[in-house]
Amino acid sequence: MPQSQFKTKPMMTEEFARHLASGQQLDTSAIYTEVLALRDRIWDYVSSELEFTEDLGCEDIHEFSDLAGNHLGRMRNFTGKGDNPIDWVIHSNIGLPENTFTNIHLTFWMKDNTDIPHLGLAFGTLPEAFYYADLMPRYELVTHPNYVEKYYAPVNQLALNHAKALYEEGVKPFTAAMPFIRASISPCTICGVGPLAFFKDHAEEQIMELIKYWVGLVKQAKLDNDPESCAERRKRDYQQRKNIVYLDPANPIAERLVGKEAADRLVRILAGEERNGQPYVQG
Repeated sequence: MPQSQFKTKPMMTEEFARHLASGQQLDTSAIYTEVLALRDRIWDYVSSELEFTEDLGCEDIHEFSDLAGNHLGRMRNFTGKGDNPIDWVIHSNIGLPENTFTNIHLTFWMKDNTDIPHLGLAFGTLPEAFYYADLMPRYELVTHPNYVEKYYAPVNQLALNHAKALYEEGVKPFTAAMPFIRASISPCTICGVGPLAFFKDHAEEQIMELIKYWVGLVKQAKLDNDPESCAERRKRDYQQRKNIVYLDPANPIAERLVGKEAADRLVRILAGEERNGQPYVQG
């Protein structure tokens, strides 16, 4: 779906937009190495607990370059194997840390036969350490209080502890510029942007705790094959995934780095719209 079909436009935080506009380039390699290491640590853990099959529809861009021919990023995708109820995994990163901006993803979208929340993870350099870990709901939370109690109450204290650490350490909480992005974040997210020391001391292990909780949910999932419930979730999941990736504030930066055609393809893959090289057909 072309971006022009959305009335909402991607918007970066004021601080980072101002940083880009200044043309300033900072070497964020030290921060990038640490946040990337956590992403890889999470993937190693999840893939040791759950089985996946790699989707090779984007094999040609496992490694890709910018318009000047410099190595820029990687993209890999996976689906759950056997009874694993995970539909689409994004394992990607883009950006040159020596030129400030990087964006790292590890996202797990669930199949329609379970109501377990999706798991969204993003890291990067803005130019400080950016991190986001969230259980993305399958229903409107205000109208489904039992769903909140079932999946979010067990990690509520974890999220509160992280919010307390942000306040006590004087680190500014991450506030997305777009109301749409803020609306997509659950009440139990762990996210922020700040000094590397804060990330190491107050985010890494909290994020791993959230991951282990979610993996436990997936391993104990009771599948629901009711056609009506599955169809409802499938429709909402695709709309949620499509909106989030097409309206990502980082998309204009990717377009500037790789060109519009390549950037549009990256977005389609993030949305799960290319699988084994074939367009995704919503059921």
